[in-house]
Amino acid sequence: MRQFTSTEAKQHFGELLKAAEHGPVAVERHRKVQAIVLTPAHFAAMQSQPDRQAERRVARLQQAMAEHERLIRHQRIAIDLLTLPRPDREQLITKARATVAFWQADNLCSSDYVQRWSDILAQPPRHIARLIVDDLDGWGPALRSNSPWIGDHAP
Repeated sequence: MRQFTSTEAKQHFGELLKAAEHGPVAVERHRKVQAIVLTPAHFAAMQSQPDRQAERRVARLQQAMAEHERLIRHQRIAIDLLTLPRPDREQLITKARATVAFWQADNLCSSDYVQRWSDILAQPPRHIARLIVDDLDGWGPALRSNSPWIGDHAP
């Protein structure tokens, strides 16, 4: 940003206006910026520019809400894994294993997700129930966003 002292701004006002055509110009008095001069076009552009920080905060909140909903869905699945009769519980796990196998066969998902879900689904139902709601060393949210139970227990 170009800067003028207040004295320079008074003495070279035309030059200040010309500099403002290229971007905002700071006017200093006693080594402190007292004013910013900009053209109406630059002002309008600044007014129409969205608040980037607010957008990021909203996006983070939306992501947190989505993860919360995925966690609730997986908690419901975990409850089913602990309470359903054995045939229903096995059907739920078999369906998830088939989904992971489909991902692997068609390269629809990262091998990291396929391997982690395969490892989880190889466990007894009681352990699966615990693991699908766990943080899993930071992998929990990512695994829940790529879940073989994506259509089950939707809110």
